[in-house]
Amino acid sequence: MTQPIRVAISGGGLAGASLSQALLKFSHLDVHIFESAAAFKESGMAIGIARNALAALELIGSFATQCLERAGAVPMRGVRFMLAQGEGQGSLIDEADSKAQGKRLTSIVHRAAFLRELLADVPDERMHASKKLDRTERLQDGSIRLHFTDGSTHECDILVGADGIHSTVRELVLGEADLAAAPRNTGTWLVMTLKPYAEAQSSLGKGEVDLEDAREYSWIGDGSYILHNLLSDGQLVQFVIASHDNEAELSSRWNRPVGAE
Repeated sequence: MTQPIRVAISGGGLAGASLSQALLKFSHLDVHIFESAAAFKESGMAIGIARNALAALELIGSFATQCLERAGAVPMRGVRFMLAQGEGQGSLIDEADSKAQGKRLTSIVHRAAFLRELLADVPDERMHASKKLDRTERLQDGSIRLHFTDGSTHECDILVGADGIHSTVRELVLGEADLAAAPRNTGTWLVMTLKPYAEAQSSLGKGEVDLEDAREYSWIGDGSYILHNLLSDGQLVQFVIASHDNEAELSSRWNRPVGAE
């Protein structure tokens, strides 16, 4: 009897969970997901699933797209870019409209809700938390032995790195000295928050916050912008505030304190 191909996915976030959905349906694959945190969970607020990602979910199967719906994803009918400062403040700069273009744009979903749905039917014995990858070892038969920081090991034929921007797998493949092994700051800082739908609509007005005509807005300022969109079946509105910092460009800084002002 042919032995199954053993696949190890390092990283239990959205990428790893989506890949597991694509692979688990094949009986000749023995798939396991390893997450460094103590539990499978997502940090952060919401993400936009653009049409290329939506197409990828459809290729994975109907269950993946159903996960998006069950997670409360809100399809955006349009994306509007607005001038927030200076002459012409409040005017429309550009717009992408799904109806006018005849194609989908993006759907906004809470990361944690989407991950929960993607992992809902993954067998417990294939999910391994508190497994931070430390190093890999190539065995004589060509397989790979994974060594985790807790002292445990796991053998596989294929290792997939889905462990995020600070990927251990990428560093192991490229080597610690490779410039591409570690990410660098682009110079943009983000602050994200979620507000109840009614509160956001009261502040901005029904024109900018309307579930019946859900659109993403980007307000462009001088070296900064504010983005807002809807998620969680319209119960929440996400706000993303971004500003550029030349001194942070290409640095290894990942957070900084800010004041309310």
